Amino acid sequence: MDLNNLTLFKMIDIERSYLTERQKVLAENIANANTPNYLPKDVEKPVFETEVKKTLALDVTNPMHFSALPQREPVANRVYTPEVTDPLSIDGNGVIIEDQLNEVSKTKGDYSRMLTIYSSFKTLVKTANTKINA
Repeated sequence: MDLNNLTLFKMIDIERSYLTERQKVLAENIANANTPNYLPKDVEKPVFETEVKKTLALDVTNPMHFSALPQREPVANRVYTPEVTDPLSIDGNGVIIEDQLNEVSKTKGDYSRMLTIYSSFKTLVKTANTKINA
């Protein structure tokens, strides 16, 4: 049984890819905290409802079901520079270390939560498969 074909595992893989890329970008921001004219970057999170429809191949019975969310194709792990709202340093650097470390901490928590869900579901599938084959 290939667990990668299960929907939840596909969705976890999408999330893992996003969180891994985001940690790399945040680390780059922190590394460039003293670089003149450097603006912090971030990673665009894939649009959830588009990913769900693509992953689950859902048939929408009513177009209003997903109308509240932006209707666009996801750009997987697109790195972008958010609009700067805080004042820049004298040398034009826009990195605020405390904000970046806070985002790193949130991303780490999201990654841990995703791994917990993955482990729990994997155990559940293994248990169910063992009961069937017994």
